[in-house]
Amino acid sequence: MLKIKEYVKAESLEQAYELNQKRTNCILGGMLWLKMSNRNVQKAIDLSGLGLNQIEETEEEFRVGCMTPLRELECHERLNQWCEGAVKDAVSDIVGVQFRNLATIGGSIFGRYGFSDVLTVFLAMDSYVELYKGGIVPLQEFAQMKRDNDILVRVIVKKDQRNMIYLAHRNYKTDFPVLTCAVSVNAENGCVCIGARPQKAVRLELTEAVREKVWSGVCTEEEMKKEAECIASQVKTDSNMRAGKEYRSRLAYVLIRRTLEALNTKGGDQQDMKVKILLNGTMREAEISSDQLLIDFVRDHGCYSVKRGCETSNCGLCTVFVDDKPVLSCSMLTARVDGCKVDTLEGLQEEAKEFGAFVADQGAEQCGFCNPGMIMNAIAMFRENPEPTREEIKAYLAGNLCRCSGYEGQLRAMEAFIEYRKKGERS
Repeated sequence: MLKIKEYVKAESLEQAYELNQKRTNCILGGMLWLKMSNRNVQKAIDLSGLGLNQIEETEEEFRVGCMTPLRELECHERLNQWCEGAVKDAVSDIVGVQFRNLATIGGSIFGRYGFSDVLTVFLAMDSYVELYKGGIVPLQEFAQMKRDNDILVRVIVKKDQRNMIYLAHRNYKTDFPVLTCAVSVNAENGCVCIGARPQKAVRLELTEAVREKVWSGVCTEEEMKKEAECIASQVKTDSNMRAGKEYRSRLAYVLIRRTLEALNTKGGDQQDMKVKILLNGTMREAEISSDQLLIDFVRDHGCYSVKRGCETSNCGLCTVFVDDKPVLSCSMLTARVDGCKVDTLEGLQEEAKEFGAFVADQGAEQCGFCNPGMIMNAIAMFRENPEPTREEIKAYLAGNLCRCSGYEGQLRAMEAFIEYRKKGERS
């Protein structure tokens, strides 16, 4: 059981550091792991008043304050654009949103926990920690240092050009990971980071030949398998309640091979480019890969009404408006809409709300999965043809798939909506 005798909200890092030199005192991060300990704390030192809960971006780096919650890492648009979503992938399965709103990067990194997704993913970057007294230290070096009474002020990530992937295996979602794996490559180096072994994460370098080929996108399947086998054999694993040693060793090989294959697909002559898109009335500027699909762009910007369904351009779930015309975002490159206006259901709430009430009234919403795409196409149809016949409705909406119904409820809703608008015009 955790017992705290006195709580102190530090007014400066110097004060916090001085207080932390006493063994019975303790720095508070998110307090989540501390709360699980059996410990008597004389003074609990809170850093939350020192402005260390922000992510700052410069041209050269990201500077992440030690009190930044994991949820902020998960949701930070620019950081995740740069690392290709690896940070989001690393933290999104850590317990729940409430937990991630409390747990901090400083607590996760300073603790060097064996189960840490956070340590694994940041080890795969050109990352550093800033210590109050110890100065700036490479994260790889810091991970091997013994814990002391210094204070981790922030984590610094250099914005070099690299491709990276994060994978983890869990017995079930939100559980501690069985094994974590982050792999990154660029023109100068490449590394594999394995954590939850169940010891803390370690970083191993890719061979130069494989790194170059993966970066260029020309590595063969056999070469990647051999590289994965070689690196996995260097990773020391052990057993605990979640998995055995042999299983973890085999899993290390599988995850390394999968990440190398994914990075190899990204490699080659693919060039990033900048786009400006007016998304739901807000101008969005972003760096994208040349093969990014529009569905991924809008979802990366919080438009989750746009869903991935068939992957064959047949279901209509991914419908968006580009310059007011309905298109399938799963089949359109983001690059093609540079300078265009893009609208999703999130930006058409008023227009959608009126018609959506008729869909619900007819009991046509059912599971609701197809509704956003169906409503988007219905709005487009009503804009083009305010009074379509039943046959015209069927023809216009033929590209929308609903697995729950025979479409009769949707048809009745649309016909009722048309009659409602007619009455409104007459009155």
